[in-house]
Amino acid sequence: MNSMETPVLIVGGGPTGLALAADLSAKGVRSVLVETRTEPTAHPRATLLGSRSMEYYRRLGLDDEIVRNSLPREHGYRIVFATRLSGKLLHAHASPSPNEYMAAHREMRTDVPESGWTPYYKVQIGQHALEPIIKRWVLRQGSTDVRYGTEFVSFEQDEQGVSSVIRDLASGRETQVRSRFLVACDGGRSAIKATLGIPYTGRGAMRRNVSYLFRSKAFLEYATAAGWANLYFIFRPGAFGVFTNINGGEIWNYQNYVLDGEAEGSERDPAEQIRDAMGADFPFEILQVMHWSHHQSVADRFRAGNVFLAGDAAHLFCPTGGIGMNTGIADAFDLGWKLTAVLRGWGGPHLLDSYEWERRFVAIRNTIAAAANADRIDAMMKVTPQGLEEETPQGDELRTQFGRRLRQTSRQFNTAGLHLGYRYGDSFIVAADGTAEPPDDPRIVSQSSWPGCRAPHVWLEPGKSTLDLYDGSAYVLVRLPGAPDSAAFGAAADKRGIPFTPADVDERARALYEKALVLVRPDGTVCWRGDAVPEDVDAVWDTVAGFRAPA
Repeated sequence: MNSMETPVLIVGGGPTGLALAADLSAKGVRSVLVETRTEPTAHPRATLLGSRSMEYYRRLGLDDEIVRNSLPREHGYRIVFATRLSGKLLHAHASPSPNEYMAAHREMRTDVPESGWTPYYKVQIGQHALEPIIKRWVLRQGSTDVRYGTEFVSFEQDEQGVSSVIRDLASGRETQVRSRFLVACDGGRSAIKATLGIPYTGRGAMRRNVSYLFRSKAFLEYATAAGWANLYFIFRPGAFGVFTNINGGEIWNYQNYVLDGEAEGSERDPAEQIRDAMGADFPFEILQVMHWSHHQSVADRFRAGNVFLAGDAAHLFCPTGGIGMNTGIADAFDLGWKLTAVLRGWGGPHLLDSYEWERRFVAIRNTIAAAANADRIDAMMKVTPQGLEEETPQGDELRTQFGRRLRQTSRQFNTAGLHLGYRYGDSFIVAADGTAEPPDDPRIVSQSSWPGCRAPHVWLEPGKSTLDLYDGSAYVLVRLPGAPDSAAFGAAADKRGIPFTPADVDERARALYEKALVLVRPDGTVCWRGDAVPEDVDAVWDTVAGFRAPA
């Protein structure tokens, strides 16, 4: 058997595994990534890249390429509710178009909803289109040995690392891989998680679904009640589901909701269901059928020795709110800098313990929020009245009343707070300052330099955000005008070998950064702030670099 060594072995080449490989590559850390597939995911399970994920990919210079491969930018983010796509429109929920956001950002305006919180917006791109972009970037960096068509077979770990066996599926040849760390990004059926005996906690599997991926250039011609949209919800007694716009006009997905008491759906005619939801016979070609369930599940542990769980291996979601893939990407960018710190010797003995401490709390928060969104949809399904399609005054009144209720339900699609507002306030590698925690609202972002929060976005000049100061390579000490001499921070960091850089900002940042000095860690999270340099700077570094055990 051949053998090889690598600092990090990543199992799974989906959005989470590729994000981790990208973050490690950006930091110059070698890794091996194995994935059983030889091609990107054909039937995308995730189709929304949130603004926090876009901020991370901005660091790598991939934001423009991702936007170019997303849905056309001239259209606003639109969600419609209808009895059928050629039937009766019940409600439409719209957000500004990417072009409108981009114009506001160029002009440093904050009058477009959410534009004051982030340089980005909702980017609808399926993982089938996202994965090749990230994979190409990772391959160009040359730090990751990417092995598609490779099966992960087994592993054993000791105090110094992990010994794994992988198998090339084409040749059957096995290789032993010795790594310092193993990261399981191998999905909800993770063999690594199963080997470790780590269960999920939560509501588990919820509503069942059957998804039909299909091709139709004529779709929009027949969707006369709805027009262009990103999502199309079908609400009619006994028939519920949602169409997703995959590539802007030719590839679509119909997710049919399997109602309580119904059969799994394997015996249903997919073409008949799609035509019924459209309300007309139209030309299309079914590409794939997939059976799956909504979930609210979080692994009891995210770490076992030198093995870590990330993405779906650590948490399973309902798709409502577009949070699942983005939570996995954030796992990767949290874990990446911590692995780097330990491998290079400047991370403390407790730094890696903070990964589970921080990310498991966020996973619980986010899975519960997504499940609550799904519950709201399900609740509306149960009260959908008969007669919604009647061409009568009573039918008109029913549609008006039900549309009002759907308008309340559609507020759940404003999820900026879920994507940007999570925080690590109770983390033992964050230096709390005793001030009140800002509100955690799923729809609204309360930007703050409160320790544990994402460092606020402020435009410093056209095209340059405060977020551009945090490229993932170092801790950054943000200094407002009039800040005291902070040389002690740099001297202490240099003595410890901790990557550190100061960054002076102007008055535009004062309102949101609040304190004269704000220390931001490599993942863009505030970990300390103050108006004066503390007497014991080493104590701050002991905390934020993981040298202090949890209390």
